[in-house]
Amino acid sequence: MVDEEILIPKPASVFKSLLALSRTVLFWRSILLSIGRILIGFFLALVVGTIFAILTVKSKLVMDLFYPLISSVKATPVASFIILALFWLTTGRVPIFICFLMVLPTVWTNIREGILNVDEDLVEMSRIYNFTPYARFRYIYVPTIIPFFRAAFASGLGMAWKAGVAAEVIGRPDLSIGKELYNAKIYLDMPKMFAWTFVVILISIILEKLLIFLMNHIGRRYGGYEV
Repeated sequence: MVDEEILIPKPASVFKSLLALSRTVLFWRSILLSIGRILIGFFLALVVGTIFAILTVKSKLVMDLFYPLISSVKATPVASFIILALFWLTTGRVPIFICFLMVLPTVWTNIREGILNVDEDLVEMSRIYNFTPYARFRYIYVPTIIPFFRAAFASGLGMAWKAGVAAEVIGRPDLSIGKELYNAKIYLDMPKMFAWTFVVILISIILEKLLIFLMNHIGRRYGGYEV
């Protein structure tokens, strides 16, 4: 079966296809734009998820309003959201929206759990000793929340990448990895499909390692913490 290129291409064929792709401008532009779309959605989810984590801890009303929305997002297949988003947004914005939507529940859940795990006795002590809000945040909240933030960051990034590429395959925006995967499937170009799949896996690993390295560097430099 390995000899049947239409089913499972030979490793040599995949490598040749990858080499040919890497020599084209389309290859690199598609990768860069896909990464850009997915990271925009991912970081939007980090910011919005963190804000709502704080708000839902502080306000029961916000929690009562927000929790059903999060539950609905978690229960709905990503393909359903992609198809709906195609009616509302341009194809280039669909991956951003889908990444944001898929990562938001993970960020919110983890950050909220981290805030709830902060030792209230330490918070009370900080008030007695007149800690500034910044000092209270840095020395009490940050050490507790960091492990939860790391979990949200690591799992959310992988989720964003998979959801983003899936949205590109269905929406097929110009200059995207998803569109190239779809075209390879339409033309039964299995070596190219496997080559792009390898690229997707490789970029996912590199992005996760790179972003966690950068976050750790920032944490050590400004707060003495690692993500």
